[in-house]
Amino acid sequence: MTPTAVRYGSTSRVLDPRAPSLGLGDALGYFIRRPSVIGLLTLLTAAVAARLWTGDFGRWDLLLAAGLVAVHPMSEWLIHVELLHFRPRRWGPFMIDFEVARDHRAHHVDPHDPKWWFIPLRSGVVGFLLVMTSSFLLLPTPLALTVLVAALGLGSTYEWIHYLCHTSWRPRSRWYKRIWRLHRLHHFKNEHYWMGVTMHAADVLLGTLPEVDEVETSPTCRNLHELER
Repeated sequence: MTPTAVRYGSTSRVLDPRAPSLGLGDALGYFIRRPSVIGLLTLLTAAVAARLWTGDFGRWDLLLAAGLVAVHPMSEWLIHVELLHFRPRRWGPFMIDFEVARDHRAHHVDPHDPKWWFIPLRSGVVGFLLVMTSSFLLLPTPLALTVLVAALGLGSTYEWIHYLCHTSWRPRSRWYKRIWRLHRLHHFKNEHYWMGVTMHAADVLLGTLPEVDEVETSPTCRNLHELER
């Protein structure tokens, strides 16, 4: 299907994120209408408001937030490798699989389909409940809210950068050009490398950030289903 422009009054605005003439403002307009994004931004706004209302800020807030940012490359890598690339397996009469892994396999089959660019809503809810529950069980309320704000902020950043990497909008900054290129390599060169999306420190540490000419083009990077056989 050819991406099209939608006309509002006397002004044409490109809303399809794959359209060749997509601008950054149009990309943002499409992004903020997605259910997962609406949910993330609503929760982030509520968490920020609750944290400001509770007050009692201290150095532990900064340390916890900085700690989450520091471990984010590793958590992003682990989620991508162990959960998103999870291979269905049989346990007795049961087949073990996850919705988020099924959606990610579909994403690799058709990386250009916006349907697969976003965190599945149910998976996002489960992730949020796990973070919220563990935070409030282990920390006093103000610090638990700080963790929620940091986690939701990182989740929103991930959602935006991953989305932008798949739109037709092209990078301007050197930093984003690198992020964009490495994610494209993951989808179109070899699915076993470049597992980070927003950060690649874990790829460096764990040996999944090779030079492009060191890696063969994988026959399964567009069809992870083949790995199940």
